[in-house]
Amino acid sequence: MKELPVVSIVGRQNVGKSTLFNTLIKQRKAIVDEHPGLTRDVVSYILNYHEVSFIINDTPGLDLEPNATLSEDIKQVAFHHLQSTDVFVLLFEKPDIASYDYELLELIRKFNKPYIIAINKIDHKEDMECLPNFYELGQEFIPISALHKRNIDLLLDTIVTHLPHKKKKTIEIDCKIALVGRPNSGKSTLLNAFLGYQRAVVSEIPGTTRDSIDETFKFHGKTIMIIDTAGIRRESRIDNTIEYYALVRSKEAIDKADVVIHLIDATSGITETDKKIADIIMESHKPTVLAINKWDLIEKDHKTFENFKDRILFKYYRAADFPIISISALQKLRIHKLLQTALEINTRAKQKVETSKINVILENVQKKHVMPLLGGDLKIYYATQTNTSPPVIRLFVNKPELFRKDVSRFLEKTLQQALNWHGIPIVFEVSGRK
Repeated sequence: MKELPVVSIVGRQNVGKSTLFNTLIKQRKAIVDEHPGLTRDVVSYILNYHEVSFIINDTPGLDLEPNATLSEDIKQVAFHHLQSTDVFVLLFEKPDIASYDYELLELIRKFNKPYIIAINKIDHKEDMECLPNFYELGQEFIPISALHKRNIDLLLDTIVTHLPHKKKKTIEIDCKIALVGRPNSGKSTLLNAFLGYQRAVVSEIPGTTRDSIDETFKFHGKTIMIIDTAGIRRESRIDNTIEYYALVRSKEAIDKADVVIHLIDATSGITETDKKIADIIMESHKPTVLAINKWDLIEKDHKTFENFKDRILFKYYRAADFPIISISALQKLRIHKLLQTALEINTRAKQKVETSKINVILENVQKKHVMPLLGGDLKIYYATQTNTSPPVIRLFVNKPELFRKDVSRFLEKTLQQALNWHGIPIVFEVSGRK
């Protein structure tokens, strides 16, 4: 969905494209490392500058060896975005022009779109001495330091002058959905299925996706932002900087999302890593849908799905709190149902319930004497909802110290069932009687 002009940063591997991207958007969204070829997918962000909005893309280095891992897939995804680009920022680096820079310049010229040449890593005064090496380009360029933020405003001003239109547009996002799961659980395939084209690089190699990828599209009149994340491994198995930052980005994506879709590989079932991921989601109190992916690879009869659900609940009882849907991202099986369910629980999570209704529910619970008692008689005098998404319930009780985990769990299940909050965690704030 293209409603804003698109600006793409292009260049060789390791010239500082991701560093420049992070500097422009003023946050660490793209993973930065000295290891060349780290960026594999196109990372996008809506940037607002001087009342002008545009989409900025961080693209992979295109000087990939033909036999390099995923090289053709990476180039295919990158070229799809280059074709829809309105303005290119062609990034070179000191001290001189590399042979591939000429090839890249010719490639960009073929798109017949405005482009800006920026020379990166001009970090110190003495670095200016190498600029005459770039005069043979025969056109203007901007010396910058993405790391030290030098001439960044000049670069942005130049970008704005080349945009096809400057009228500010705003995109209202109705729901942000994060796709999380273990490596190779099918998150990028699901993203591509939602969008209808290959937006993300897909491979059987675990860990292909490293950055979080944001993309928007329309579904039943709603504008949805999908955030595809890197596969989450158990923290004890994270043994390098790239995987560490991928984990950090995934956690940030969960915090940013309205709803989380947790993909579980049907061929392996729920694993200890899946349970750890579920715990991360629970800690963020996000409405969640469990998607059992690769269902097309399972031999089935009329009891297969129910038996699969039973095995999940046996290994992880909290899964009962969330809708569970079997899908095939590859075959696009039930992905519309998955989206519809995510939108429904997002709507319910934002609803405010009348105080009287909550108190009637809790009063009936106490009258039935079914609430767990821990070392005494807990009494709830009054309750009210103070926030939404997730719902926050403020409770006034006789003895706050009696409000232990099993009481909280009991009341959460009770309210989820009574208020149609299935899939939506509840946060309790407990105060003594005043």
